[in-house]
Amino acid sequence: MRLNCTHIPAAVLLLAGCSRMAHVATAFSNPKSCILQRSRVRGREFSNVKIICAQNDDYEEEDDDDEEEDGLDDLVGKKLGINIGAQLPALSPEEIEDIRIQAQATLDKAVDGRLADIEKLREELEEDLSQSRKRMETASQLNVQYEKQNLMEKIDRLSNEFLNSNADFREGTKKAAAADKMAASSGRGVDWGSWGSVGGMDVVLGPSEGVLLGSVSAARKRATLEGDDDQQTVVAQDNRVLVVVDEKKSKGSDRVVGKLNELLQEAFESEIIVDTYGPTGNIPIGGNNAQTALVFASSLNDRSSLENLLGRVLKRTAPVAGSAPGMPPSHVVVVSGLGTERTNKMPYSMQNLLGGKLDKLREIEQSIIAISRSRIVGKQNPLDYTIVKFGDIASSDGKDASIDIRPGDVLDGEIGPNAAANVLLQALAYQPYARNSTLCSTGSLPEGATVEWNDKFVCLSGPELLRVDVGPGISTDDAILDPKYEQLAQYVQEWAATFEGDRKGTGLTTPVLVRKSRKPASKFDGVVERQGVRILFQTTNTGDRYKSASEEKVEEKERSGGGTVKKSSKPLTTKSSKEGGVEVLVEKTTDGNIRVRARRCNLDHKTIVKEMSEGVIVKSLSRAVEAWAKAKDAQY
Repeated sequence: MRLNCTHIPAAVLLLAGCSRMAHVATAFSNPKSCILQRSRVRGREFSNVKIICAQNDDYEEEDDDDEEEDGLDDLVGKKLGINIGAQLPALSPEEIEDIRIQAQATLDKAVDGRLADIEKLREELEEDLSQSRKRMETASQLNVQYEKQNLMEKIDRLSNEFLNSNADFREGTKKAAAADKMAASSGRGVDWGSWGSVGGMDVVLGPSEGVLLGSVSAARKRATLEGDDDQQTVVAQDNRVLVVVDEKKSKGSDRVVGKLNELLQEAFESEIIVDTYGPTGNIPIGGNNAQTALVFASSLNDRSSLENLLGRVLKRTAPVAGSAPGMPPSHVVVVSGLGTERTNKMPYSMQNLLGGKLDKLREIEQSIIAISRSRIVGKQNPLDYTIVKFGDIASSDGKDASIDIRPGDVLDGEIGPNAAANVLLQALAYQPYARNSTLCSTGSLPEGATVEWNDKFVCLSGPELLRVDVGPGISTDDAILDPKYEQLAQYVQEWAATFEGDRKGTGLTTPVLVRKSRKPASKFDGVVERQGVRILFQTTNTGDRYKSASEEKVEEKERSGGGTVKKSSKPLTTKSSKEGGVEVLVEKTTDGNIRVRARRCNLDHKTIVKEMSEGVIVKSLSRAVEAWAKAKDAQY
């Protein structure tokens, strides 16, 4: 069957299965004649359809240029038998349009499927890329943490090695820092006498701070070196004490030194080394880096012997093989004898007749004080001194603990070896008031006996001039609510006010100012509440203003220009100095008792002590407190 399709513009080759159409391609541009051949199978279904379109009933198949070679070109133009296409019915326009729509849908579906596959692939690639970036970031963070951990471990290792090598010095630094903090917070006004000085205030450590060998100034200097990166590393030193003694000249010293060695080993957690030399022995330069030197004055010949000894011991040694320079002792304790300041009184005047023994000891005491005060700040290492005066050393201590400690040279009697060793231990390592002070001690201390050492040594603060115990207070819980304590404090302030202004009838030869005391309560002193007043001596035309005849002549020539004497209208001025004074303190102790203490204040080593005025104040205070105590005893 032949069908002329004038509305089909191009040749179409359509191959279909028996039940569905596979592909349809149409290209319509110009009207052509078309021949459709079909073999019918089961009504309208067919197995193969071949549409041949040509013009003037003469058609030829046109192959697509892109079609692969399939061997059918040789059959072009040859008749193969029955023309099945001629038997097929003609397709209606609706059927052709339906075929085109189905073909277009199949193509769209195929394209959409491929686009969906491409989009899915793109999403998978983006997800893989995101996960890869996360893995890279995680790996980078882990690497950074690993390197940071390695660096911190290295820093910790180096820090631990450094800290372990400087453990002793750091311990001294902590004590010095604690002392600085305590001194700054307490507002003390004393410039001398206690473990170095900070900003014009004395430094006091509490009992919880432990022990300290050497001066606080030396510990502070080491702390500065340790904290300065530009300085060389401070090499740790052993806890070491240098002892200079001649046991033949200093009777009983062997028993004292032996007991002191035992006490030092018990006082320090780490081992402490005690080096003992004779005064004529080969003592190492720099004292073998000992922190403290203990010298028995009776083992020396005279003042020059001490000066030569300290000239060698206090000399700083040069570094060896790249190590840090040596640190000489910063605290010297001199053991002297009683009576060196009382050679005009019996029995010490008799002891001093043969060879001036006590006079030589006194010169040695004055020598160590002068050496300590003459140190140049910033150029020489700081040096504290302590002078401890003992009587004869007994063969053993008695059964009763009767040890006594006083400032200066006022006691008489002998002392047991255990008591002497304990006093030296306190002066060496525990008691701040023993620094830059002179004390005397007598009595005995049996083994195992306990002593309130802080209360024994507090008399060195000032030093103390008078102590009067008034008895227990009314309230032991809170001193502020104790009427007896408050009344006594108010009474002392009113008593002190009588010395200010007109001195007539007071017995004072020096004008004074009365000011409130700034010394706070201190558990180290055993005081829970403290009030008081300061009676300060004022400048007069005596003392430092005194000039000799030669000095007056020189001054007169300077004013006159070398010629005739001319009177100068310029007033005579002198540098302000501390004139001394007496501080009266009303204290309530930790055991609930009330006491009154008078001590020196507002002075330094250049101050001329006004003993007559001090005596007048102390005597008047003693009478006033005793009268008040009797009146209150009758009242309560």
